[in-house]
Formats: sequence, C-alpha cells, structure tokens
Amino acid sequence: MFIREMASSDAFPMMPERILADTRRALPEDAIITTDVGWNKNGVGQQFDILTPGSILTPGGFATMGFGPPAAIGAKIANPNRVVISLVGDGGFGQNPAMLATAVERDLSIVWIVMNNNAFGTIAGLQKAHYGVTYGTVFPGEVGDSEISPNYADIAKAYGANGIRISAADELLPALKASIKEGKPTVIDVAMINNPTPTTGHWNILDIYSPDDDVSHVAT
Repeated sequence: MFIREMASSDAFPMMPERILADTRRALPEDAIITTDVGWNKNGVGQQFDILTPGSILTPGGFATMGFGPPAAIGAKIANPNRVVISLVGDGGFGQNPAMLATAVERDLSIVWIVMNNNAFGTIAGLQKAHYGVTYGTVFPGEVGDSEISPNYADIAKAYGANGIRISAADELLPALKASIKEGKPTVIDVAMINNPTPTTGHWNILDIYSPDDDVSHVAT
C-alpha cells in the first residue's frame, strides 16, 4: 500500500517510487536499464518490473558507485536498436560525468535519469539511523532548490548532450517519453526526497551495523 501511494504522489521533490513508476511506464518491455548504487539499485531490485530477461545491469552487492552511467554506453553500443536508460543517483553520476563526451561523440541515444537527493543518500540514511549523524554525506543546499549545484542538466549541455531539469512531478513522464523519441544523449535531473531505502532481503548491511537491534533506514 505504501509503495502504491508513493508511486502516484504528486509531491515535488519527487518520491523515488514515483520516479521508478513513471520510468517503467515510458519504457518498452525490452528496454535495457542500468542502475548505480543506493536508492536506484535497491528500488529497482524490489519494485521495478523487469519484463525481458537480461535487460537489467546492476553492480549488485559490489556496490561500485559510478558503474551505472558508463555501463549504459556499453549496453547501447552492444544493442544499438534497443532503448537504454540509466537510473543513477547524483552521487553516482558525479563520479564520472566525462563519459558524456563519449556518448556525444558516438551519438548514443541514452537517457540518464539522475535521482537527485543532494546526498550520498543511502549512506546518509544509514548513518542517521545507526549513529545519529550524516557526516560528509549530505551536500549543501535544499533538495529541489532551483539554484542547487552542480546542475547536471547544465553539465550535460556543456558536453553537447541534452539536459533537462525537472521542476514538477508531472514533468518527468512526458520529458522521458520525448527524450526517448528524440534519440539524443540526454540527462534528466530530477529532485528526489531521500525516503528510507528499501533493503530487506536485498542487502543485509542493517545486520552488520546493528546486529542486535531492530534499526532500519530513516529519511534525511
């Protein structure tokens, strides 16, 4: 029930469940999705319908931040006729934005959806839940602030790609559909509430941090 409510929420900054739901609506069944680490990886692992075998590329338990964006380049080169989308946090996308130069040079029709919670969100949530701090994991400024930096849409434009910054929940789905249709390298920067990340049954780090306590994630 909770996930269904969040997946239809009109709140902005957006609920991550709504980002995943709108992405699924926009994609053909055989689209290839790459994830990075954090909310996008855990959310896709638990609540994103994978309709074609072999269509999801994820770093899994290795949790290698920065995997998702360049993985989409490899996927598109190997499957030029399939839609390729990368779901990535702002922390992960910021690891290697220079891969946009390759995408532009090769004119690869990839869409990167930056689920931007202005933080290393999963680690921030874990720190706050277990230790009461968010040391070095929450970035300056407020999520959704139009002046917040870095502006990943502007960074995309600087590389010669398309860049879109979402300012309302109902903008994401049409922007994603239009970007897929246009077929150009595109970054969609969408502000997202750092809701607790779903991890039960997917990642046992809660047991590692607090083995004898019933501690879960919290929002930051």
